[in-house]
Amino acid sequence: MVYHNKSSLSQNFLKDRDIVRQLIDASDLNTTDTVIEIGPGRGIITTLLCGKVAKVLAIEKDEALANSLTKRTQNITNLQIINQDFLDYQLPEQNYKIFANPPFAITAEILNKILLTNNLPDSMFLIMQLETADKFMGAKFESQSSILFKPFFEIENLGDIDRTSFTLKPQIKIVFVKFKKREIPFIKDQDKLDFYNFVVYGFNQWSPTILDAYKKVLTYTQLQTIKKFLKIGNIPPSQLSLDKWLLFFKAYKKLLNQNQVKPITIS
Repeated sequence: MVYHNKSSLSQNFLKDRDIVRQLIDASDLNTTDTVIEIGPGRGIITTLLCGKVAKVLAIEKDEALANSLTKRTQNITNLQIINQDFLDYQLPEQNYKIFANPPFAITAEILNKILLTNNLPDSMFLIMQLETADKFMGAKFESQSSILFKPFFEIENLGDIDRTSFTLKPQIKIVFVKFKKREIPFIKDQDKLDFYNFVVYGFNQWSPTILDAYKKVLTYTQLQTIKKFLKIGNIPPSQLSLDKWLLFFKAYKKLLNQNQVKPITIS
């Protein structure tokens, strides 16, 4: 689906209320939800969300924008505007969802913060660059982002958003992406940080193959055993399937629990 607007816009905020309504209608938001909006800016998404859900928590870093939005929405009773950097914000312990048009430059940073929280959102609906979305979905090949997120979320591109719908028209495609939390994640909650460190380490070594990437962590014998068991050839991390990443981590975790390897930590 392509979301079109009928008017010209300026800067990086969506300004066409019809498009915002289409996006909200394409989500799974309902009248019982608590929804977090990241970077509400001038509040066009915010006010429409308030008419759809039980409560909106709008996290705005810019003090002037937060104050302006507070004044303009003082009669909306199910809205809380929080003047804080989302990267420092403590996410709720109760169920919540996320609907946002976050700053494109820090989309990955925002999503990594969410991933490492103790309580993942039930779903997320995010406006992002197509290139970024492809990385999280593993559309062309697996990436660090896709391997990290797929065990916890089903990820789907719901369609393009007309670039003229933004102020300062983006030069690349913008899409609307759904992250739906898996009822049963592929990685246990208690193993999430170990998995995160394991994957980030593997993708960021100066090594040509996935097995070479871990030669400082695992012994030659351990690596050869894993290679034989998983039938891994001399391929880079991006060519290893999610299923084999999960099996590789399972083998590493077993060795870790047996104190046969040292835990990987990412500084």
